Amino acid sequence: MQIQPNALFLLVVLFFSKITLANHNSVIFNRPADSAQASYALALLTLAYKELNYEVHIIDFNRQNALLAANNGVLDGQLGRDISIEADNQNLIRINYPLFDYKLLLFKNCQPNTLDKLDSIAVLSGYPVQHHYLKEQKFNGNIIEVKNITTQLNLLAQHKVEGVIMLDFVLKADNFALPETCMQTQLLSTFSLYHYVHKKHAALVSKLLNALNKLHNNGTTRALRAKYNLKY
Repeated sequence: MQIQPNALFLLVVLFFSKITLANHNSVIFNRPADSAQASYALALLTLAYKELNYEVHIIDFNRQNALLAANNGVLDGQLGRDISIEADNQNLIRINYPLFDYKLLLFKNCQPNTLDKLDSIAVLSGYPVQHHYLKEQKFNGNIIEVKNITTQLNLLAQHKVEGVIMLDFVLKADNFALPETCMQTQLLSTFSLYHYVHKKHAALVSKLLNALNKLHNNGTTRALRAKYNLKY
């Protein structure tokens, strides 16, 4: 039997109403990338919220729209983002505890050119840090935004762009084949990821920070990093 759109919408409303009634203290975030770093961050934040008698609920949500939804309060925040989002998303408050560090990488064909000499770059949509970094570097070339890593690498292999920028934790999470061409990898910068909550949860900010510091000090954070094979 096919469910009509209106009926499907009603089911969704009832589902989230059930969550709210079952546990008034709950927060909803979009599902993160399938990586060890994301799994670690989700596990750690789930424990931090549990310290405050909150439950964390994860839903599938288009990543390209997740940041806007969080800033508008549709989602309760973002599990992990870097500080490059802050200028354009002022409704989100940073929990000033670095979850983990990641590397911003440049992939380019084997040629002597540096980033500032490239004419075109492909970036992955949904990660504003790439645009932020290129703006800081005063990059004047063409920036092409694509939806997945495979497209980025295909554009590079076909010489339709001269370089691609990637985040190492997203890179590890995706399955792709490197093109059969000479490629170089250059470290551009290192950033920290933080948890962000919408301003409607401002009262939780200091409490979450205290909870995360408690988990750090009692060895839970170290144990979780070991579980997910992350360097401290």
